[in-house]
Amino acid sequence: MYIDSNIFIFAATGKEELGQNCRKIIKLINEQKITCAASFLVIDEVIWILKKEVGKDSAIKITKAMLSMPIKWIEIKKSVIIRMMDTYEKTTLDPRDAIHISSMKEVGLSVIVSEDDDFDKVEGIERINASECIEKYH
Repeated sequence: MYIDSNIFIFAATGKEELGQNCRKIIKLINEQKITCAASFLVIDEVIWILKKEVGKDSAIKITKAMLSMPIKWIEIKKSVIIRMMDTYEKTTLDPRDAIHISSMKEVGLSVIVSEDDDFDKVEGIERINASECIEKYH
């Protein structure tokens, strides 16, 4: 399963049920009850948003913690970008989301946990939201 940046962002900033569910997902990953992957683009997106939401120091602390989690980190290499161009051309996704899809395909994943319903439009990709992930893996 691929984990989108918004799960980390809501885990850090969400006060309601969504934030709680995202924190549960992080806990399940750390307990190795969920196996997941993410591209290094996730780090960029998380630190960028969290810098604005919680400040630079907290954003750095959170993203450093992410790097120590048992996540398979996918490098964004030329093959990912070439595949991204194809995905971007054939869908209405923005380039960053196309990189996430390309990264997933690079390592053979077809399920993404995300609150972004734009991923629902991609053929061959199953998106589950945070609450569905908790139901499935808790």
